[in-house]
Amino acid sequence: MKHPCANVPRVGELLQVHDHKIHILRRSRTNRPEVVFLHGCGSLAEEVVAPFEVHENIGIIAPDRPGYGFSSPLPSGSQGPLGQSFWLETFLEHIGGGPRVLVGHSIGCAPPLLLAQRRPDLVRAMLLIAPCCRPVPFKPFVLLRTAMMPMIGSAVRRQMTTRWPEVIFRSALRTSAAPNPVPEYLAALPARHIVSSPTIETMAAELSAFNADMAAFGRLSSDLPIAVVFGDRDGVIDYRWHSAWIQRNHDQAVFKTLRGVGHLPHHVRTEVCVELLELLVDTMSIVENKRTLVA
Repeated sequence: MKHPCANVPRVGELLQVHDHKIHILRRSRTNRPEVVFLHGCGSLAEEVVAPFEVHENIGIIAPDRPGYGFSSPLPSGSQGPLGQSFWLETFLEHIGGGPRVLVGHSIGCAPPLLLAQRRPDLVRAMLLIAPCCRPVPFKPFVLLRTAMMPMIGSAVRRQMTTRWPEVIFRSALRTSAAPNPVPEYLAALPARHIVSSPTIETMAAELSAFNADMAAFGRLSSDLPIAVVFGDRDGVIDYRWHSAWIQRNHDQAVFKTLRGVGHLPHHVRTEVCVELLELLVDTMSIVENKRTLVA
């Protein structure tokens, strides 16, 4: 089945939420809750939902995170995971519908984890895909750091966004997918929409704030259902590093580690991610129905 990605940006709904413009892709399903999907660093809503959209019974709400795609960036100093958790809180309150099942990929897992700690009433369950959530050792990110340097940064960003977007995007995609091949529908994503100046600034800001924001994270309630999927050949994150951290902070999390899979388990082993997601949705639907009967 053909995925809905294209080499031009998909345009969904544009919400005005207080001071923020939030672009979302949405698909409702009768008698099925809408799951909220959060993409990773340097990506878009249309990437993270692509493998799930071919499964017709999954309701979807997928925002471009702030500073990505068509969503406006957050103010300076609030672009890290903690600031984005407040953005997510405002977004969830705006769309309503009670506590949500949240799906995050990579660094897109950090804001919902922080939100679940601050506002457990907004989070029903979580599926974390190749989560980057524990403070990490220093990484140089030479090109990204150069793009944010005083004096020369604006010129570097201009070259990145006008001359090299396809090269940068393809290189990042190969790195994320490795050792697995890049699916054709991912290669067709709009490189010039993804590699933009606001996105580069957002990436730099959220990576810069990541360690400090996540160092303050504490334990989550064991009552919150969490499923976690890693690839054992992930070249972007050290899955053992993040797995141990999640286990320390949530002793009931369910883990799946997929052999021969890199940083994109949702694209490589979609069936595993869909099965876990549907299990979370169905379990929480049963719990909600029981509460309704008791009431």
